[in-house]
Amino acid sequence: MRTTEYGTNVDKNKKESKMKETNLITLSNVKLGGNIPQLNMPYAITCRPDAPCFKQCYCNHGNMAFASVRNSHKNKLELYKEDPKKFFEKIDFELSFVTYKYFRWHSAGDIVDEQYLDLMCWLARRHKETRFLCFTKKYELVNNYLNNHRKPSNLVLVLSNWGTWRVENPHNLPESFVDFGNGDEEIPVFAYECPGRCEACNGQHCWHLNKGQSVCFHKH
Repeated sequence: MRTTEYGTNVDKNKKESKMKETNLITLSNVKLGGNIPQLNMPYAITCRPDAPCFKQCYCNHGNMAFASVRNSHKNKLELYKEDPKKFFEKIDFELSFVTYKYFRWHSAGDIVDEQYLDLMCWLARRHKETRFLCFTKKYELVNNYLNNHRKPSNLVLVLSNWGTWRVENPHNLPESFVDFGNGDEEIPVFAYECPGRCEACNGQHCWHLNKGQSVCFHKH
């Protein structure tokens, strides 16, 4: 029995040590620029099972395809699942050193589950001076959550369309569209056309999208 208790304590200490040693947020991203922190999750694993973008996802090539990057994303998912609250408390701690204007959720991956979304809201309320941005195709999860909860105004949830695949948006959240250049997408004429890099508009559009507004990206 003593061995079991000792082993349990050792495992617990290892997990806590791993959480402390892991930097959950990163700042290096070509598109975002060097001053916008982000947190990524493993793509495919955290994405909706029928996501229409799997084959063309940019996570299949470039830096996102490196084994070290993918392992880092998987490690973060494991840490979240081991202790969701401690995981977000660690993000909260990392954000406490610098007041960031913007934060980006998931250049890779998607919202893990409803508890994860609830903790995203908790984090946004803790850092009211920061605007948090999240593009997601998990519209069912978001809609179900918003049926019973209110999100903070500094957390911008954008439902992501893909070609002719469309989200359901009863809460009139902002939406994103992808221009494949074939004219089949039916992109709203008033959608803001992304210039390709967040630095180009200094985040003035995506992080400030309001209900009913939309943004369009060129396929990359």
